[in-house]
Amino acid sequence: MNLEVLLSCMHQSDASIASQVNLQSDAVIVNQCDIDNTVDVSFNNSAGNPCKIKFISTKERGLSKSRNMAIRNSRADLCLIADDDECLDTDYPQTIIEAFQKYPQADIIAFDFTVGGKRQKNYSNKVKKLGYLSALRISSIQIVFRRQRIEEKGIFFDEEMGAGTGHGAGEENKFLYDCLHNGLKVFFVPKHIVSLQERTTSTWFTGYNETFYLQKGWETERYMGIFFATLFAFYTTITKRSLYKENCSSLCVLKAMLRGIYSRNVFK
Repeated sequence: MNLEVLLSCMHQSDASIASQVNLQSDAVIVNQCDIDNTVDVSFNNSAGNPCKIKFISTKERGLSKSRNMAIRNSRADLCLIADDDECLDTDYPQTIIEAFQKYPQADIIAFDFTVGGKRQKNYSNKVKKLGYLSALRISSIQIVFRRQRIEEKGIFFDEEMGAGTGHGAGEENKFLYDCLHNGLKVFFVPKHIVSLQERTTSTWFTGYNETFYLQKGWETERYMGIFFATLFAFYTTITKRSLYKENCSSLCVLKAMLRGIYSRNVFK
């Protein structure tokens, strides 16, 4: 069983980002820039073991397009989604492979992570199978999947969603929902594999404002459907007031989410 990291980045001049993110395994790196080119790079990890990188430079734009290109160019059994602002644990390959060996029924495993040294979400301290509600709490950098199972079902990231589309985020939730819809088994394993830096800027997030909730409504309808997305809009309005109260009223949030849900061409 082998592992590749699928890393998305932008405007890199070479593959030195491998050192920045503490790459310890083979990888496919998709570098969105101003040229189209592919090179194979070899390096030794911190233990002195040889690793290979397929470094793809492309003029395409969009995070989901980047991840899909990486999936299509991977040949590994297991694939870990990664971004350019993270630092992988040195022992992540062993942690991941051991988890899939221990839980052979798992098609996708979400692992634990920290941001700025702190756990961001109160994840379980026990292994658990994830469903539609718990999948909403998963971030892309936690996700490792069996590539063959994903490709058998024809599952990729929705290229209308994610950074670079102007539609906000949610592409990892749609990806996991597609996996669940297709009968794949998703687990959470409370083993830490990656640390994320504190983000000072974002390509899409400008605060919990009207635009954010308009995008949230649009994205949830895309993977939940109108009925459940509408319920989720009321749930969000009621339970997340502490997040948005300085920027929006409850009525503003609800109206924005409903407009995103029911106006399918809201971003056209």
